[in-house]
Amino acid sequence: MPLKLHHLNASRSQRIVWLLNELGVPHEIIHHKRDETTRLAPPDLLKIHPMGKSPLLEDDGIVIAETGAIAEYLIAKFDPDHRLHPRADSPDFPRYLEWLHAAEGAVFLPSLLTLYLGLAGAAADSPIQQRNAQELEKAANYIEAHLTQHPYFAGENFSAADCLMGFQIMSGAARGGLTGRPATAAWVQKVTARPAFKAMLAVGV
Repeated sequence: MPLKLHHLNASRSQRIVWLLNELGVPHEIIHHKRDETTRLAPPDLLKIHPMGKSPLLEDDGIVIAETGAIAEYLIAKFDPDHRLHPRADSPDFPRYLEWLHAAEGAVFLPSLLTLYLGLAGAAADSPIQQRNAQELEKAANYIEAHLTQHPYFAGENFSAADCLMGFQIMSGAARGGLTGRPATAAWVQKVTARPAFKAMLAVGV
């Protein structure tokens, strides 16, 4: 039975589509659409998982939520040759783990807050928006500094960490966040040329 990925349009679940393509794992994508007015996920996701969010991965009757957990599950089960993750005794392994989880952690949080603060109508010059803008800048600078020293997030080789960090960086690029950040721009150029990334776009983001 193939894996089933519940994919929500305009959401972070596109990263798991990308990762599945990189792994070459047979899978079925079940599309869900946001409400065009509220931009919220549809209620049918609640029938699959109590949080009602995407991505959700189904594997032989088991439902897994949380992007990082899904990524680790897929890597553990379908990447025995370590094509997309360094071995635990590799010096790149701690770096890989940090960025794999930064994609949903402290590096990503300012981007999420920007969305929520905008929906709440917070003025751009409000103290909370200004503080969040500082955090966004700090995160972008951290990414740029890392990619100045390493071609990919885990080091010399492309990994699942690049897939997960993709949404963060592509979102920032859409806001003009690559200006003055040549290393991040070079990373974008490399990864968007990958066949698995292009296949993800064909699925719909």
